[in-house]
Amino acid sequence: MSDLRPSGGYEDGAARLLASARARAAAIAADLAVPPRLRLTERQRRAVAALFAALVREVEDALRAAFLERLPADAPETLRAALGSAALPIALPLLEVSAFFADAQLLPLLLRRAEEHRLAAAGSDHGLPAALAGDEDAAVAAEAMGLLIGLNSRFDSFQEPLIGRSDLPADLRHRLVWTVAAALRTYVVAHHRLDPAAVDAAIAAAAAATTRGYDEAEGVEARAMRLAGLLAARGRLDDQVAAQAVEEGNLALLLAALAVRSGFGFEAAWDLLGDPVGAPLLLRAAGIERAAAAAILLRLGPDDAEAAARIDRFDTLNPHEVARLLAPWRADPAYRAAIAELAA
Repeated sequence: MSDLRPSGGYEDGAARLLASARARAAAIAADLAVPPRLRLTERQRRAVAALFAALVREVEDALRAAFLERLPADAPETLRAALGSAALPIALPLLEVSAFFADAQLLPLLLRRAEEHRLAAAGSDHGLPAALAGDEDAAVAAEAMGLLIGLNSRFDSFQEPLIGRSDLPADLRHRLVWTVAAALRTYVVAHHRLDPAAVDAAIAAAAAATTRGYDEAEGVEARAMRLAGLLAARGRLDDQVAAQAVEEGNLALLLAALAVRSGFGFEAAWDLLGDPVGAPLLLRAAGIERAAAAAILLRLGPDDAEAAARIDRFDTLNPHEVARLLAPWRADPAYRAAIAELAA
C-alpha cells in the first residue's frame, strides 16, 4: 500500500510497516540479550522515562518561549500558536526515539535520581541537612541550607521526582539545550515551511539565551560535595553522617561522603556503589566501619540475600586487594572509560 504525500509524491507504506516490524523485533532481541542482573526493573523504566520527559519539557518550554520572542515578523500565526500550546509536544517525541535518550552521561544520572527517589520514599525527612543548616559554623550552615533547598525542589506538584534546575553537568545541559533546539528546528522547517536560515538564526539566539547563566555549582550534588568537604576539613565526616544520609534516603550526601572519604569523584562513587562487587570495595576504601557498612548495604540492597552477600564480601576484603582493584578508579575518567570499553 502506498500513500500520496501532500507534496504529490508517494510514500511506500508497505516498506514503512516492514521497517517498523523489524525495528520492534530488534528492540525485543536487544532487551532479551541483557543479562537479568543488568536489566532495569519496570519501576526503573517508568521512573527514567518520566524523568527524561520532565527534563526535556522543562528545556523545551524555556526554548519555545525564547524562540517565540525571536520569530521573524512574517512567521505564520499557526507557528506562533503551536509554539505557545502546552498541549502540543514538539521536541519530546523526537528525542524519545533518538540516541540522546541513551546518552552515556545522561542515563546514569536519570537512574541515580530514580534510585534516590526510591530510597527517599522509604526513608525519613532530611533531618541531617536540616540540623546542619542550624550549625554554629556559618560555612557548614550555609551549604547545608542550600542543599536542603535543592533537595526539596526536586519534586513536582504530585511529589514525583524531577531533575533539579542546576543538577545537570554544564556540558550535558549545553548538549541537551542544543539537541532540543535541533528538534524544534526540524519541526518548524517540516511543518511550517519557514526559511531554514531564518529559523537557524532565531533558534540559535533562543538557545544561547537559555544556556546563559547556567551554574552547575548550584546543583544538589555539587552542594553535597562541598558540604562533605567542609565536614571532612573539620574532622566531622564520620560514619554516622554516611549512615544517617542513607537512612534518610539522601543519596547525594551519602555519595558525597563516600567520595570525599575515599578520594574518588562523585560519579566514580556512584558507579561503584551501584555495583554488587564495587559497593563493598568503596565502603572499605572510604574507611567505613563494619556496623555502618552493613547498615548502608542493607538499605541499598535489592533484597536481604543480596545485601548479605555484599556484607560477606566486605568482611573478606583486605587493604591490598581494595587498593589493587580500585587503582584505575583514581585515574582520569576518560582512561577509566577506555579500559572499560576495551574490556567489554
